[in-house]
Amino acid sequence: MEEPELKRQHRVRKSGRKAAKKKAKNNNDIDGAEPVQKIQTNNLKAFAIQSVDKARRRFIRTMDIKSKGFHVPTVDRTPVKPPPVVVVIAGGPKVGKTTVLKCLARHFCGQKLASINGPVTLVSGKKKRITFIECSNDINMMIDLVKIADLALLIIDAKSGLEMEIFEFLNICQVHGMPRLMSILTHLDLFKNKKALQKQKVFLKKRIATEIPKCEKMFYLSGILHGEYLKNEIKNLGRFISIIKYNLSSWKKSHPYIFVDRMEDITDPESLSKDQNCNRKVCLYGYARGGALKQNSYYHIPGVGDYLIKDIHFLPDPCPLPDKLKKRSLNEKERLIYAPMCGVGGIVYDKDAVYIEMNVDQNQEKEEEEKETDKFLRSMVAVQHPIDEKIKVAPLQLYPDSELIADDNQSSDENEEDEEMEDKEMNEDENDWSDVDGFRTEESDDDFSDEENNINGEMKTNRSKRKVTFEDDSETSDEDNTKKKKNSVKKKRQPDSNSDEENDFIEMGEAKWKDNLVKRAADDFYERQKQSMSLQKIVYGERLKDRKVKGESDDSDSEGEIGGLFRLAKHEKEKKNMLSDNGMDCSIFKISVQRDWMNDDELQMIRDCFVTGKWDETEDAEHLLKEDEEELYGDFEDLETGAVHKGKDVINTASEGKNEDENNSEEKENEETEKMKNEKEMALKEKRMEEKKKLKEIFNQAFDDTDRKYHDELKMEVDAQGQLNKSEFEGLDDDVRVQFEGYRPGLYLRVEVDEMPCEFVKNFDPSYPVIIGSLLKGEEKMGYLQARVKCHRFYRRDHKKLILKTGDPLILSIGWRRIQTAPVYYTVEHNLRCRYLKYTPQNLHCMAAFWGPITQQKAGIVGVQSVSEIPLNFRIALVGSIVEVNQVTNVVKKLKLKGYPREVFKKTAFIKSMFTSPLEVAKYEGAAIRTVSGIRGLIKKALHTPPGDFRAKFEDKILMSDIVFLRTWVKVPIPQFCIPVTSLLLPSDQKSKWQGCRTLGRLRYDKGLKVPMSEDSKYTPIERKIRKFAPLVVPKKLQKALPFKDKIVHQPKKHTDPENERIAVIKEPREREITKLMNMLKTVHENKVEKENKAMLERVTLHRKEKSKEEAIHHQNIQKKKKRILSRKPSKAPDM
Repeated sequence: MEEPELKRQHRVRKSGRKAAKKKAKNNNDIDGAEPVQKIQTNNLKAFAIQSVDKARRRFIRTMDIKSKGFHVPTVDRTPVKPPPVVVVIAGGPKVGKTTVLKCLARHFCGQKLASINGPVTLVSGKKKRITFIECSNDINMMIDLVKIADLALLIIDAKSGLEMEIFEFLNICQVHGMPRLMSILTHLDLFKNKKALQKQKVFLKKRIATEIPKCEKMFYLSGILHGEYLKNEIKNLGRFISIIKYNLSSWKKSHPYIFVDRMEDITDPESLSKDQNCNRKVCLYGYARGGALKQNSYYHIPGVGDYLIKDIHFLPDPCPLPDKLKKRSLNEKERLIYAPMCGVGGIVYDKDAVYIEMNVDQNQEKEEEEKETDKFLRSMVAVQHPIDEKIKVAPLQLYPDSELIADDNQSSDENEEDEEMEDKEMNEDENDWSDVDGFRTEESDDDFSDEENNINGEMKTNRSKRKVTFEDDSETSDEDNTKKKKNSVKKKRQPDSNSDEENDFIEMGEAKWKDNLVKRAADDFYERQKQSMSLQKIVYGERLKDRKVKGESDDSDSEGEIGGLFRLAKHEKEKKNMLSDNGMDCSIFKISVQRDWMNDDELQMIRDCFVTGKWDETEDAEHLLKEDEEELYGDFEDLETGAVHKGKDVINTASEGKNEDENNSEEKENEETEKMKNEKEMALKEKRMEEKKKLKEIFNQAFDDTDRKYHDELKMEVDAQGQLNKSEFEGLDDDVRVQFEGYRPGLYLRVEVDEMPCEFVKNFDPSYPVIIGSLLKGEEKMGYLQARVKCHRFYRRDHKKLILKTGDPLILSIGWRRIQTAPVYYTVEHNLRCRYLKYTPQNLHCMAAFWGPITQQKAGIVGVQSVSEIPLNFRIALVGSIVEVNQVTNVVKKLKLKGYPREVFKKTAFIKSMFTSPLEVAKYEGAAIRTVSGIRGLIKKALHTPPGDFRAKFEDKILMSDIVFLRTWVKVPIPQFCIPVTSLLLPSDQKSKWQGCRTLGRLRYDKGLKVPMSEDSKYTPIERKIRKFAPLVVPKKLQKALPFKDKIVHQPKKHTDPENERIAVIKEPREREITKLMNMLKTVHENKVEKENKAMLERVTLHRKEKSKEEAIHHQNIQKKKKRILSRKPSKAPDM
């Protein structure tokens, strides 16, 4: 066989321009090396920017791409064990929502769900759980589920297209926080034509993309096989659901909540017997989600009301995550499912009971086996002594013909009593314990003692069914049981080849194992105390009862030999139990031999433990002071200029004052100091180089990466805060931890609610979601809310766009609540005046003020007119968000009052018919008024009689015929009307038919009343009287004084007839003949046209008659064809 051909290795270039560049670059990277001059390859001027616009656009594009990567970092508050992700399955009626849920549940946990009734929680991965809930077409359910949904699956019938429920659900999502969305197309098998199917797919994908720009991938479920969708398609869908990352909205983080999956009524039966309609005490169970929940806080249950909850407890997780995370996938045991209202596992929870489903198809043999196991359990409860004690006192027979070997330490009295009891209890316990051998219990009861765990059997109780397995075959039996998922009792009998010696052994021990139960329990207790880790045992050592008894001889070992083959072990427990009464005193300790501290060797050992001793160089005070002096007065280098400055030698200056006799020793010391000095100089130089490197790194970080510096620092701060939050209470116990931080997300909680209406329990329907949403401080109070709203563009009736009227009751979804209130619409003008609006403007935003519960700003609002009916049109009438919360409002509307002068003086007048009382006049004192002619004035004071009249002052004298107007603004009161939508208190068939206050128009329509018409509201023709002015009269004296040109000339008017004033035209003879001829021709033409019109009318009438006859015959033929087609039997539908 030929050897494989080796690939040619890369040969690094060692000479040339490229190698020179690399060498220069590497030399520059070496610290302390001189920089090598860069080799210039290209002319920089030749490669300059050619176009400024292109460079600007390129720069803007680069910055846009960079800015997309910047997001405001938030503190990660995800718990270690997060709660299950809520997946809402929404869609129109009969599109396949239930089928999708069943297929996904079977994919994740491998179980078939017979019916879907409430939330279904299951384990989808090693660190992930999912809660599925089906959303019906009830608008109340849509609103509630959108608020808690992490992922929404939109099921769309591809044949019918996008239905109205899909658009309603999407618009609610846009207001209350958009969850992650995935669209699923079903009923694709109804398309026979591939081109039509592809065209419909493209259309639906584009339409959903226009409505939701950030929609996830669209999935296609091609068809149904055996009542389920195809396995690969469901597997694909489940994979995408598992890998999606979810981000909690700010509303959910600040308002933690519980999605209830089970309800339990714990009302006192005595109070129920007195009054069936009394308020109930209810326990609600579910996972904590969002943030940490607190006790003694206000919570809102949508559909019920607000409650002060004082009792919250955490319980063991009913659907826990797997413990071992090293595996790549889950095994069958770890694929758990928790659906308490769906009857999974044979248990069904009702509002007042728990039902256990029994297997009615068992045969007679299995029933008999269950009866035998019942006897087995009853015999275990009735025993007096554990089986290990029976075995201890039972004799041993090595061979069939040999004698029985008994325990010599057992007293003769006990043996006699055992022999007497043996005959009595032999027959009673023979049947009970004949089948015990070989069994092993998997789960013991807490009421039994720990000694029963030593029984050679293990039994596991699974709700109402028990399962017994063999000790030897435990692994294989567990695997078989998990695969087959059987809940019936299994029992494996012993083979017939068992020896008689084993039966004799059991019969001999059955009567004796019940004796001395208290004594043996005490012994076993001390044994367990001996084995368990105890603080007392760690501090004080072994117990007194476990110490060796003095005087115990070793010669007794040879006494218990049996035939030279075996040796009986001595039971030391009986001897040790003699000291058990006084053995709990652990204060006795043995004093060890002390050291002789008067000895110098002993003192030398601990000398360095004191301040005067020798420490390490890093801790010695003399050594540290010496180093500090050398750093202060030693050599140093100027980092800016690079000059080296020599310092004074501390040691030499200190040695100048010594005597000349010590010169030799000084020289030696100088040599040593020079060596030390050189070493220190090298160390200082290395230290300076390290400092330079650090400064260079800081400089590079400050100037090279300025764009991401602030973002990275902020991200590091947020990450550090997240780690601190997780590690602060990590080591505490859950009981203590919840007192500091509350009930964190992921805990399974039990919430007790007092004073719950009895209708909630009586009409409880698990398919409708029950949510316990927390309220922030102050949100339980009421006040005036101001919101920016807009009438929805899809809100129509009978293809006519509708607008909303002020004062009409409207159902609003705000926060966790659904309330009915009467909003007042207004607009804010340029001078900040809130002007009242009677109707909402079309295609424009406006403001709305209403009375309701206090809610934080920027919270979304969804408004519907009614939830009691499902019309064909779009149901969402209004969308918006909270702008301001206040206890007062300043909505005003224009007021125009009209009055008439009663008496007129120079510039003063008494005005009547404007007000009705002096109080109203006092309210408008100083207000500006105006006449029709434009004369301005002010309201002064009210008159005593008649009531409502007042004195006004004007800038000029007014006439009695003038009309006086008052233009002002009056405050509009906001009605304090707000009621909660209590849909969960209604029966199941009426939950979607909750009806609150109706509008005035709806009341008139239901009662058949017409809109009342006021006479003043009708438009009547305005009849104005012609005013006759008096002639101008000029006094004669004035006429005389006037100049001549301005004097009045009195001349009578000439009354002439216009016809008589016309000029007569006399024609010539030729003109008269022409006129006569033209008149003759005109008369002939008119006669001709008249005849033609009559003939044409006759033709048209005749043509119409013929046409009507033809149409009647054609209509009869069409009717005959329709009858003939419809009378045939239906055949296969044509392909699309």
